[in-house]
Parts: sequence; structure tokens; C-alpha cells
Amino acid sequence: MSVWRKYVVLLVAASGAAACTEKLGSGRACPALCPIEEVGIVDTTIPGVVLDTTVYPGPPLGSEAGVLLVTRTDSALDLRGVFRFDSLPKTFVKKTPTGGTADTVHYEIKGIKGSRIFVQGDTTTGAPPLPADTVTIVAYDVDTSGVADTAVAPVAALFTPAREIGRRRIRAEAVRDTFSIPLSDSAVLAKIQSHTALRIGLRIESGGNTTINILSSGLGSFSSLRFAPSATADTAQADSVISVGINTDSPADNRTQASYLLDYTLAVKGTPPPGPGEVSVGGIRGRRIYLGFDIPKRLLDSTQIVRATLRLNQIPSPIAEPSDTAQLRIFLGTALADVTDITKRALFHEPFGFDPTAGLYYGSISGLRAVKMRADSAGFRSIEIAPILRQWAGTDATKQPHAIILSLPSEGSSPIELRFSSLEAPEALRPSLQITYVPRNAPGIP
Repeated sequence: MSVWRKYVVLLVAASGAAACTEKLGSGRACPALCPIEEVGIVDTTIPGVVLDTTVYPGPPLGSEAGVLLVTRTDSALDLRGVFRFDSLPKTFVKKTPTGGTADTVHYEIKGIKGSRIFVQGDTTTGAPPLPADTVTIVAYDVDTSGVADTAVAPVAALFTPAREIGRRRIRAEAVRDTFSIPLSDSAVLAKIQSHTALRIGLRIESGGNTTINILSSGLGSFSSLRFAPSATADTAQADSVISVGINTDSPADNRTQASYLLDYTLAVKGTPPPGPGEVSVGGIRGRRIYLGFDIPKRLLDSTQIVRATLRLNQIPSPIAEPSDTAQLRIFLGTALADVTDITKRALFHEPFGFDPTAGLYYGSISGLRAVKMRADSAGFRSIEIAPILRQWAGTDATKQPHAIILSLPSEGSSPIELRFSSLEAPEALRPSLQITYVPRNAPGIP
């Protein structure tokens, strides 16, 4: 059901040898121009895309670059943070008096004061502005037992008033740097004396649409628990300060996953799934769009492709803020047909680089640059993919499917998403491919 339009360029050479000169400026051998010739430039529109689906390969829980705390007045998003201190010290060494002899005695911790959790706000990702002058962050005891480490609902259920262990109302701009939240000394001491883990859940409890980015262990920023210990229940004698870094050995049978779960975003309510007739990319917990193509072999192998424009109809994200923008990365899929799981196929694509001058990501094979888009925009978007079609020339699609992977650099670490109409949308809104090409058997075309 292609729509064909043909533009004919008529090359006329005057009779006689005098007409066959470099004045024609053709760049081709003169004898080829002497006869009357015509070279066809064909412009065609085809469906092109035969498979489009949203896949959820999202980064493993806790492996993201940051921990997100997000609250929305419309309850569309609810993201909280969990910080694990599974091993707490039981003893301490008293601070050495100035000029005195070092004390090597280890005293049992029987009292503490000044308990606080310290976290580092992320100033590198251009977090959205906070809507209020102050933000209230509340800390909860979210330690669980007999629950899978990656479970969300059982942990979310522990954010109750009865388990609150601290809160702080803080200036909004202060959360862009290192800040702390005071904790209940009795709650922390109980964990120390019972030899149990302290897992702290942080949640924003303030008006407005608020987002706080906290640097995670994945970026080398380790949150810490600090308190002053005492050898007696009389905390007035506390004269040392202990700093405990986040730590966990759970799950015990997967040390890589355990390292991810030092701190992580608890997505109580993440980015809403795409609706009927839609595909989406980005968001929490991270989505990609897999596009499978079926392009006539004669177009790929017997033509010189001049342009190839993928047209996608963008749909505004239902949770988009006016400032939400994203870079849509267009990658050549490299998975072989042996990989039958589409979600896994979406993980295999060309390497990518970053152009600091333009501030854009690009495919290392195709050279295609990311396209900036607002998340609240609507209408058709044109994406040039000719370099990818040229890569498909001469390849066997039954062995390596012709596919394009769409992703956002912020997948899994930002609720920002982009949405497009899918093949299940009304026909006028479905993806399409416009190709401009020159047949290779045209005169003078190599």
C-alpha cells in the first residue's frame, strides 16, 4: 500500500563533441552524459514498522545513578528511598584526650545521642525546581524479615506513623547538597542492642510536586549514619562520634544485587504504563521501545537511499511537567534472531557516545544523534534513520532482525517519559517510513 511519487531529472546533452565538456559540472565521465538520459529519484511511503512494543528491561533495582524522592499532588507518582545499615557497631573506643594516651578499651554501647542520617543531594542532573520554600522529609523504620529483597509492597506498607523514627523540615535549596535528618536515638539504640538491621525509608511529606535527587552508592556517594555513643545509659558522657556507612549482605547468594541494594528507589507508584494504542520510553522503572521493520529487499539492496524518515505520532505524557524534556536515542538493534525474548533483544544495540559540544548522545555505528523532545508535546515527529537502513543493506533479516531501539539516557532514574502512537492506534496515527532513493541501475549511478 505504498504511495509513489517520482521526480525525474532530465539530463540533456547538446549534440556534438563540444557539448561533452567539464562545463556540465556533473562529476561523471563525459561519455555517459552525451546521450539523453534521465535519472529517477523516487519518494515512497511504506508502513515499514511491523512490530512495536514497550519493553521493560529497566536497570536492576538499585543500580540507578541516584535515589529519587518524588511526591505529586495528583498522586500520579510516589517514589521513596531506602538506605540499608544492616551491620551496626556494638562497641566503641573513647576519644583520646588532647596530649593523653590512646584508649584501646572497647566499650559496649549502652546509650547514644545525636543520631542522624546524612545523604548527598544531586546537583549534577538538573533536577526540577522545588515548588515550596521548605520541604518536609520523614524517616521510617522499614526493616523486614522473610521478604524478598526486591519486593516493593511489603516495604511500602511499613511507611506508617507507628514506624516513624525522624523528620526534618528543611529549606528547599538545601536538598541540593549534603543534608541530614535527625533520628530517634532510642530507635537506633534498640537496633544496636538487638543486633538487628536498621533500614531507613525516606519519604517526602510536603505540598506541591516535589522531586529530590539523592546521589547513590552507584555514583560513589555513600550515605551515612552518625551518632555519639556512651558506655552508660547516661548519654551526657558521650564523647565520640561514630559514622557508619550503608552496608548490606542481603541477598547473601547474590553479592552484585546486594551491592545495588545498599540504597535504592522504592517505586510505590512509578510512571503510569502506556495506554491502548500507545508505546512509551523512559520513566520509572525504565522502558524502551522496540521497533521491528520489514522493508522490501529491493529497496535496501538495489537502490541508493538518499533519505529515510521515520514518522512517529507523539502523545503528551499524562504526568509531564512543563519543564520535562528528554533526549530520544535511536539505536541500531544488534540482537540475533536466536534471541527470541523481545525484552532481551532491546538490550542489544550499537554502542553509543556523547558529544559534549552539542550535549547529545549518538550511535557509534549509525552516527544518529539523539532528538530532544518535550514530554508534554503532541504531533508527528520526523526522525532521520537512513544510516540504519544502509546498515541493513545486504543483511539477512531472518538471522539478524532489522530493528531499532528507542531509549532515554534517564531511564530508571527519572520519571520523565515520551509516548507515541503504536500500530494498534488508528491508521492515520501509526508509524510510517518515508524513503527517498535512486535505483542503482540508473545511468551514472554506481
